[in-house]
Amino acid sequence: MSPRRSVRRLVVAVLLGVLVGGGLMAVTPAGAEVSQAAATSWKKIWKKDLKPLAAKTFHTKKQSDARYQPKGSYEPAGSGYTKSETYTRAEVDAKLAPFANSVAAFAGGDQAVTLEPADKVVRSVSLVPTANGTVVASSSAYAWASGAGDGGARCSLTTGNAVDFEFLQYANIPAAQVSESDVISGTRGFPVTKGNLVTVNLVCDEFAGNMTVSDSALTAVFAPS
Repeated sequence: MSPRRSVRRLVVAVLLGVLVGGGLMAVTPAGAEVSQAAATSWKKIWKKDLKPLAAKTFHTKKQSDARYQPKGSYEPAGSGYTKSETYTRAEVDAKLAPFANSVAAFAGGDQAVTLEPADKVVRSVSLVPTANGTVVASSSAYAWASGAGDGGARCSLTTGNAVDFEFLQYANIPAAQVSESDVISGTRGFPVTKGNLVTVNLVCDEFAGNMTVSDSALTAVFAPS
C-alpha cells in the first residue's frame, strides 16, 4: 500500500470520528448539556446577572459603617454607648467607693455579766464609716436570775453609756428560780458621717432581784446613704 493512500485513509477516519461525535453531542441529552456548557460564557453571566445581585446583598465596610453606625452616634466609636451615657474613671470610682469600702464590726462569745441598778456596758463595737450613711446595729443575749425571787433586766443599743428607754429590751421574771432566763434582742439604726468613729454599746441595768446577762452578741454594719 502506498504511503499516500495510508494518509488519505487516516484523514477520512478522523473526519468520520468528528462527524459521529458531533452527532452524538447533538442527539443525546448528556451530549447536549456538555455542548451547551462549553458554549456558555460564565464571564458574561457573572458580570450581567450575578454581580448585580451580590452588590445588592453585601455591603462594603464603608457602606456598613454609614448605615449602622452614623458618624458621631457612639463615643468612642463602636463602644455601644452614647457620649451622654459614659462616665470618667473618677466618676465610676466615686460611685463604687462606698460599696468597695463597706465596714462591719462584731463582738460576742461566752460571757456572764452581773447586773447592778447602775447602767453597765455589756458589749461594745466600733467602726469608721467610709461615707455618710447609717450604721445598723443588732444584739442578742439572755438574762437570767442569779437569785430566787422577782427578777428584771433592761437593755438597749446606744452610742452612749445609759439605757435608752425609747429602744428598750426588757426581761421580767416574776418569782424566778435560780437560773431561770429570758431572751433579749433588738435592732437599731444610727445616722453617721464619713470618717467619724462610731461606737455602739449594749447597755443594761438591773431593776429587780439579782440578774445576770450572758453570751451577748453585737453586730454593727455601715450602709452608705
